[in-house]
Amino acid sequence: MRPALLCLLPLLLVFSSCKRLESKLDRLARLAGITTAEPAPTTPPPPAETPLTAEQQALEARVRSSTVFETAAPEPVATPTPTFELNKSSVVAILGYHDFRERGGSPMIISASKFQEQMKAVKESGIPVIPLSDVIAWRKGQKNIPEDAIVITMDDGWEGVYTHAFPVLKQYGFPFTVYLYKKYVNIGGRSLSWAQVREMMQHGCEIGSHSVSHESLRQKKNRTDPEHQLWLLSELKDSKEFIEKNLGVSCTSFAYPFGIFDDSIMELGLQVGYESLVTVNSQKVTWDSPLGKLGRYIIHGENDTNFKLATSFRGRGDVSKNHFLTATAKDGGGNPLISLSPAPDEVIPERQPMIIAGLARMTPILPETIKMRVAGLGVVPAKFDPSTQEVSYQIPTRLRREDCAVTLSFKQAVDKPDEVISWRFKIDLDAAYLPISLPKPEKTETMTSPQALEPSAKSPTR
Repeated sequence: MRPALLCLLPLLLVFSSCKRLESKLDRLARLAGITTAEPAPTTPPPPAETPLTAEQQALEARVRSSTVFETAAPEPVATPTPTFELNKSSVVAILGYHDFRERGGSPMIISASKFQEQMKAVKESGIPVIPLSDVIAWRKGQKNIPEDAIVITMDDGWEGVYTHAFPVLKQYGFPFTVYLYKKYVNIGGRSLSWAQVREMMQHGCEIGSHSVSHESLRQKKNRTDPEHQLWLLSELKDSKEFIEKNLGVSCTSFAYPFGIFDDSIMELGLQVGYESLVTVNSQKVTWDSPLGKLGRYIIHGENDTNFKLATSFRGRGDVSKNHFLTATAKDGGGNPLISLSPAPDEVIPERQPMIIAGLARMTPILPETIKMRVAGLGVVPAKFDPSTQEVSYQIPTRLRREDCAVTLSFKQAVDKPDEVISWRFKIDLDAAYLPISLPKPEKTETMTSPQALEPSAKSPTR
């Protein structure tokens, strides 16, 4: 009987009286805060607002015209299929300079000769100098960068960048970034002109924003909180649009004036559209560094302290302490000082190569000072053979990246600087994954039967 009643229940509900159904619906609506019979109570009018001043009206109009504070659903982003092994162990040192003159004189000014000396040391070290945009592309997973790398930046837009620094950077082929602020561009005096900026851009210069006024972004100067927020928006957004309009490029990096910021300023900068924001904190950039506060080593005048800290990677001495050798260095007789295998820039099919450095022409060698670093593996337990003066290391696992960098350092005497040589070779990953083919047998005459191997009875004997 119970199943039958359950089947009849929907029919009973359908044929129930309209009054009863209407009563139930009305009761449910009241429970939800909705009434179908009584009108909603009249809301008292809001108190009269104080009329806005002309300045406040302008600020309010600016907020309404800006899309920074709008919340929109994120666009779907297709996850790219990785086509290479991303190296997350890279380390980048960002150098920060300001003005350049024939002579120094203040912490913000470096002499042309000192800058030339530093860039020469970087060039001889073999540590690659890469553009800041490469670092961002690496962080996006779009490309690999060298295991150790340097980025060069300049703040403010002084003409000394063009007059003294640019010729040196162009000489060594170093890319660099200049951070401009709106009120100090193309105004004459010692400011960079647009023509100078455009010329440098043709030789590896990237342009970032350094705000509108170069004032501390945390200093409110009697502004209310809403007014200060709008001022911050102008400092970040207007300077970005100013550069993009005048140079026709995308401005994606920002340098905090005086290095002063907080998390809210950083978040606003990211919302405006900057992909990176740099500080003055003396820290190297790694895979885990927040893009909104990338550290920089600011070089103060003739003081080399920050330069030495920046150019010392993973316990290796800075570029001014070591003696760097090129892979093609030769002795007085024209013979290579060091024989390297795999050779520099060689493309090999083996994914587990034996790395060998012959140091016979570099004797004497202090074995206890020998140190080899392999990209992705760090310092490795290389072996030294005193009889052959060779340093060797067998890669224990298959290399997954197509580019492998090696750094070897050693001393020839306790009181001498480290001799350092860096080189890189490549793995032909396509060839490495191909099946190994056995050598083909040599062509021989076709044998039709075993008897053909025996001497014929009819053959004449001699």
